[in-house]
Amino acid sequence: MKGMYKLFLLILLAFSCSGEQGVNGDGNEPPTEIIPSNLVVNIEVDGADDNNPNGNGTGLVKFTASANDAVNYSFRFGTGESIESSSGSVEYTYTDVGTKTYNINVLAYSSTGNFISLGKTVTVYVVPVSDEDILAILTGGDEKTWKVNASYDSHFSLGSKDHKYPSWWEAPSFSKSNSGFYDDEYIFKSDGTYSHKTNGDVYGKAKYLNQTFGSTGQAANSDGEIEKFNLSNYEGSFYVKNEDDERKIIFNNKSFVGFYVGQHEYTLECNSENSILLRSVDTDNNAWYIWLTDNDVSTTPSKDMFTNLIWSDEFDYSGKLDSNKWAYEVSNSWYNEELQATTDRLENVRVDNGLLKITAKKENYGGKNYTSGRVRTYQKLDFTYGRVDIRAKMPSKAGTWPALWMLGSNYASLDWPKCGEIDILEHAGNRLNQIQSTVHHPDKYAGSGDTNVTHEYNDVSTKFHIYSVVWTEKALTFYVDDKPFHIVGNACDLPFNWDFNIIVNVAMGGTYGGTVDPNFDFDTMEVDYVRVYQK
Repeated sequence: MKGMYKLFLLILLAFSCSGEQGVNGDGNEPPTEIIPSNLVVNIEVDGADDNNPNGNGTGLVKFTASANDAVNYSFRFGTGESIESSSGSVEYTYTDVGTKTYNINVLAYSSTGNFISLGKTVTVYVVPVSDEDILAILTGGDEKTWKVNASYDSHFSLGSKDHKYPSWWEAPSFSKSNSGFYDDEYIFKSDGTYSHKTNGDVYGKAKYLNQTFGSTGQAANSDGEIEKFNLSNYEGSFYVKNEDDERKIIFNNKSFVGFYVGQHEYTLECNSENSILLRSVDTDNNAWYIWLTDNDVSTTPSKDMFTNLIWSDEFDYSGKLDSNKWAYEVSNSWYNEELQATTDRLENVRVDNGLLKITAKKENYGGKNYTSGRVRTYQKLDFTYGRVDIRAKMPSKAGTWPALWMLGSNYASLDWPKCGEIDILEHAGNRLNQIQSTVHHPDKYAGSGDTNVTHEYNDVSTKFHIYSVVWTEKALTFYVDDKPFHIVGNACDLPFNWDFNIIVNVAMGGTYGGTVDPNFDFDTMEVDYVRVYQK
């Protein structure tokens, strides 16, 4: 049995080896490999000529290849894409904007699957396809020149990259007159070309200016800025696109607008007939804003632009308020833990001796321990932008909370804080030498409103002062006796670009008024006039 097993194994091995005499077991020899040779590749960029060596901007490139003994070609375009062709002729369109160089590889295959390859490079110019609506804003359909609108507060400002409005710092009108960008001109043309007339110098962060344009040896200031960096006029290019609901302006690798922070991409945050707001984010994630105008820049600062008196109450009458100008807000339920009921009684609201007098009293009324008054111009005066001047004298007793303020007139449909709130003045008898101005909106409201306090005035309860806000599409600036102490940058993303109305009231206690003096009996805010100006 053992010998029979060895014989069977030998027979089996012999049978298995017999099929290896040919590829198909027919006894023929393996075919000879065919290797292509003499591979030639031609590349033609669409529209290339002496003036446009990298093409006319379409990005279209024609490739042709030929090789001896080749039956198929593989074209690899340096973008991660490839095309197979038996004819050796293909077309490919590059889409990356600008002038870029690509490494090309072409493989020629024979019928036996063998191949040779040839590498080449091609440089292609692709003209950006700009969003026509944005392009029209920048160029007016042809060409438009823009300048920094230095006459306005917050023409240049800074904020968090997480918001679409300035929130950290705002430049007052003409405050950067010693810097090199007020005389700059930024010229956008509809063909995508850009001219920056520097008039010899620009303004920006030193490290970015030196990196991009080369050091001039000029020293930076304490903020790391060079205020008049030497730079001649230059030309560049740009394109615009609407991406993820953002209107973007993208420049070539050196062009910029306004204050240079090393960036060449901006978002168009706001635009009106003659005004745009541009935003750029630097490498430290700070958002920089610049307001531009295509008009001549006014020499008048924004606080003095509003000279047309459109509405006023001089309180040159007696008794009840003028019902054509004011409405009473009567309620025994108010926000902010306030303790008063408001009425339309003469005891609380009266005009006397040329003054509006709103008096808070200690008395049981409407389920409350105090009464007071609250009046507004809603549906009698609702307006957008302007200057509001209110000459008034504050109450002094602990627990009083007088306010001169404005509320978005769409509050019924948007509700607070979406409607916006502008507090021209808030005062508390518990803090006699403190005046506060604040704006409220969805990102900053209640105790986190955008506010500033001045302690410069300690006689607001004994003397009249003029409390003002100058309100533009670019900023809200708050004043006492025409002296500014708080600037809040405005932008399209904020609720300060529609109608507001004026409110005058005295609250008791609450989150701002604080503890009421147990001996409190009454106290009065007196208003000499309320005046509203527009252009």
